[in-house]
Amino acid sequence: MPRVEKRRDVIEIHWENALIYGFGGIFFFLMCGMLFHYRGEGTFIPLAWVLLIIGLACFGYGVKRAIMVREVTSQEYTCPYCEKVTELTKVAEADFTCEHCNRIIPIVDGEIIDVFTVNCGFCGHPNYYSDKTEFLICEFCDRQIPITRSDGSVPTVQLPSYYAVQEDNSLYELVLVDHGPRVEELTDCLQHMLSINRNQVKQMLGDLPVTLLTGISRRKAEMLQAQILMHDGEAQARSLT
Repeated sequence: MPRVEKRRDVIEIHWENALIYGFGGIFFFLMCGMLFHYRGEGTFIPLAWVLLIIGLACFGYGVKRAIMVREVTSQEYTCPYCEKVTELTKVAEADFTCEHCNRIIPIVDGEIIDVFTVNCGFCGHPNYYSDKTEFLICEFCDRQIPITRSDGSVPTVQLPSYYAVQEDNSLYELVLVDHGPRVEELTDCLQHMLSINRNQVKQMLGDLPVTLLTGISRRKAEMLQAQILMHDGEAQARSLT
């Protein structure tokens, strides 16, 4: 994919190099001057000339990079989301990120294409997409939003299941399969989780695998599974369907 350079970034790099090499050159000039001033019998004169040459090279390169700042071209693009201007160094050949709202600005043949707004059917939060969007995930609730392009077509790319929140109305049971080495900590955890006494918990730990809860949602099962994992225990969320 062609690289899109923002004018601000290029200018920043030029000034950074100009300052580094410029001050570097001045440093070598000072070192050279000290060697000439305290030359003694002239032992360090050759080194002073070497430092002078290096200083001239560094300072000259720094001046060159400073001059290059004025030569950086500008191509302005107005963000279709926040309507603020982002300056590039040339006509965009690929999508790029707005430097103000950090959204991806869609580009086709160097021009910004139309952007559409759709409200999430789950939370009502507005989201944006273009004809280049393959799939859309709500920025607020992370659920997939069905979209239609301007020509009436529907994107055919299959969204990987781990990219978005998946609705699962199935019921699950939480089964403890291993108590791990931190038995006392896990005992305290299960005591509060299940609202039972320590003797009941210890009896359960001695009869693994054991069902802790049944008829719970997937989200709750995964949350409790994570709590058990924090104490080095192992639990499985098994579907009842």
